[in-house]
Amino acid sequence: MGWKALCASAGAASVVENAVFSYIGVRHRRMIDCELNEAISGRGGFPPVLSLTSVSPNGGIERTPMPDSPITDITPTVKLLNSQPDIPGYRDFIGTYLVLGEKKALVDIGPKMAVNGVLKALRDAGIKPDEIDYVILTHIHIDHGGGTGLALKSLRNAKVLAHARGKSHLVEPSALWKASLDTLGDVARRYGDIEPVPVERIITAEDGMKLDLGKGVILQVVLTPGHSAHHLSVFEPGYRVLLAGDAAGIYSNGALRLTTPPPFRLEDYLASIDKLIALNPKWLGYAHFGCYPDAVARLRAAKEKALLWARIAQAGAKAGKSAEQVAQEVREKDPDLSYLKTLNEEEYARDFPLLVTSVYGMMTAKA
Repeated sequence: MGWKALCASAGAASVVENAVFSYIGVRHRRMIDCELNEAISGRGGFPPVLSLTSVSPNGGIERTPMPDSPITDITPTVKLLNSQPDIPGYRDFIGTYLVLGEKKALVDIGPKMAVNGVLKALRDAGIKPDEIDYVILTHIHIDHGGGTGLALKSLRNAKVLAHARGKSHLVEPSALWKASLDTLGDVARRYGDIEPVPVERIITAEDGMKLDLGKGVILQVVLTPGHSAHHLSVFEPGYRVLLAGDAAGIYSNGALRLTTPPPFRLEDYLASIDKLIALNPKWLGYAHFGCYPDAVARLRAAKEKALLWARIAQAGAKAGKSAEQVAQEVREKDPDLSYLKTLNEEEYARDFPLLVTSVYGMMTAKA
């Protein structure tokens, strides 16, 4: 099936914008791009093993070892569940957040291969699967929501909260799965295929929507387009925990790396970060990976980095440079990317090409 036919079959609300290329390995893999789901199958980066970090008083980054446990307590109401999939480099990679009130919610179930790990972590936390009331998806990319259909077979009482633009792809995921394969190749196969979500179990997310979990625990939905047009974040105001999905990048080896796959809209991204800063969160939870203090400082760092990358990328695009060339310039001018020197050959072969994807998103960014 051609990319135009694929996007048409996806039930998109608007026509295809363009087709872009994602730089995967040493080959160029075609990435299917629909206006509806904004590069539904990729998030622009697959980091190696991560560790929790914190901002030191002098502004530096202090690395803290990730607990060797599938459960990390963030606050009395929020826990991080580590699915710990049996794939090299992915042990501390895919995060699902459990929020506890009288009702219980999971934020980002992860891909299919992570579901068993999430269910095991729930059991270790003393929670039965049918006690989960909500599964909230920050977006429907395969590494965040690909396992939802399978998980719901165990989470029998759960409703799925997702952006309206992602709903059709949850109900009929064939185009999402095809695009994931086209973009990610073997990585998508490792993640596992995508099972459909019954339409009657989906709740459409709206900006400012609040879920009252009881016991004073409320979750606020914040629409945060940028990484994708259908991205949302979740804020728990009691302990000021912000679960940001990919809205503010990821942390790899104690360093912030943006994930800005094409088609990328810089103004939307910056506006979303400002929107999150205005919430004045204390904790910032990343899907990849871990929950960190000093959330506002980290959000501001993501914004500054986006502006830096954009300046370099757009200048490179005007000069006719390739995405690989511009990525090398970004690497030279962004000190956080020095972590790439610490990676082994396999990790570098995974991370740097996907850094190029994010840089390409910046080079082709729309206002």
